[in-house]
Amino acid sequence: MFLLRPSRHPLVSPRRPFLFPLQVFHEQGILFGYRHPQSSATACLLSLFQMTNETLNIWTHLLPFWFFTWRLVSTLRGTDVLNDSYAWPLLVYMGASCVYPLASSCAHTFSSMSRNARHICYFLDYGAVNLFSLAFDAGAPPRSSNLPRFLWPLLHHSLLVFFPRIHMLILLRQFPFLRPPIGSAIAYSAYVFPDALVNTVFHDYYVALAVLNTSISTGLSCYSRFLEVQKPRLCKMLRVLAFAYPYTWDSLPIFSRLFLFPGESAQNEATLYHQKHMAMTLLASFLYSAHLPERLAPGRFDYIGHSHQLFHVCVILATHMQMEAILLDKTLRKEWLLAHSRPLLFSQIAGAILLCLIFSLSNIVYFSAALYRIPEPELHKKET
Repeated sequence: MFLLRPSRHPLVSPRRPFLFPLQVFHEQGILFGYRHPQSSATACLLSLFQMTNETLNIWTHLLPFWFFTWRLVSTLRGTDVLNDSYAWPLLVYMGASCVYPLASSCAHTFSSMSRNARHICYFLDYGAVNLFSLAFDAGAPPRSSNLPRFLWPLLHHSLLVFFPRIHMLILLRQFPFLRPPIGSAIAYSAYVFPDALVNTVFHDYYVALAVLNTSISTGLSCYSRFLEVQKPRLCKMLRVLAFAYPYTWDSLPIFSRLFLFPGESAQNEATLYHQKHMAMTLLASFLYSAHLPERLAPGRFDYIGHSHQLFHVCVILATHMQMEAILLDKTLRKEWLLAHSRPLLFSQIAGAILLCLIFSLSNIVYFSAALYRIPEPELHKKET
């Protein structure tokens, strides 16, 4: 129900759960602290320093953005970027780890500007998350192929158009994990693959398929927002699946390394960090899907301690542990990897980044334009 708002204060009163005459998006178990649904950009920025139910959502990713940026700059200062091609996958991974928390912070900050702005903000958030999870690499073609490596991601993306049933079968699979803000296939391909799988067919196609997953995942997660009103459960399932599938694919080298190929050179000090990263990912998945603790005590965790804030913290900790694991693998396995694995060219990495940006942005632009073709009452009645 809606009650008239008696004052011009930009926030809902924390003392009683009245709403705006304009519709407010509500999260399960969160009763208080919503911002005005048509806030100005200035009001959104000022809300960073006001207590709302989004304040800690913003800061739990904004502060880590600066931390990861500092880590990236420190690594750049100690790296010969132009000549050390072995370090390029790490630098790309660390750059991507700065993008997704910044995009998430911006999405949470400006999502209250309007109804459509809320959806568009989270379209961009989904794109950034998937860019972090994808492989910023053109992928290695099979050894028997004469095609340039740069063409392989384009070939795999074309499968989405010409063989959609294959990708529907992939999308219909269910996995136990939730969201992949903690996985970059390019870094895994370069440093993490177990010895037995290096230069195999799986290794050759691993990164190219991860690039394809980015386009599918971004499109599917954006599409899920159109189902929030009429099919909320299907919306939730598709959104979970959109992130679960690429995370599971990106993590296959880790699963293989931990459970199928013990005792190799890849079993080093980094293994413990990989295990911690997986455990933190499972915890983040549980918090996101269970809506705990606010579901058990609605209104008690609106400002501090609700599941999305805890989810953000777990995601950042998982990324930090993953980064430490990758840094250790890069250092400890350098001699073996340089002797047995093929290094990546700058043109391959840059070309794949551009290709993935084009596909992800195309998805975002398409679904953003679709918002304005649908009558508002059909799209914006409920937020899940």
